[in-house]
Amino acid sequence: MRYEGPVQRVSRIVYEDVAIGGCPIPKGAMLLALLGAANRDPAHFPEPDRLDVTRQDNRHLAFGWGIHFCLGAPLARMEAQIAIGTLLRRLPRLAVGTERVEWRQTATLRGLTTLPLRF
Repeated sequence: MRYEGPVQRVSRIVYEDVAIGGCPIPKGAMLLALLGAANRDPAHFPEPDRLDVTRQDNRHLAFGWGIHFCLGAPLARMEAQIAIGTLLRRLPRLAVGTERVEWRQTATLRGLTTLPLRF
């Protein structure tokens, strides 16, 4: 989810004057948070562009944060573990069947148009 999360950005309305990193943000302003960029922040993730499924400190923003944290995150994690584990057990030679994947043309929800597989 950190490496290629489906949600790339979210917006929020500021309800009171605040400052983030010394930058004043007035009440009523709309902020756009780029989750995909935050999840690749080299100040937080060593080698952020490397997929490491054993990464220990993996506090990413793919499921949101704080009061906006996804209630379904534990279920999604469990479903992913079951689905990926089952696929790898049943199809041990599973591999991507193309050299180049094609991404959907959208700035909000990231995903592939197709994923050809060999097994």
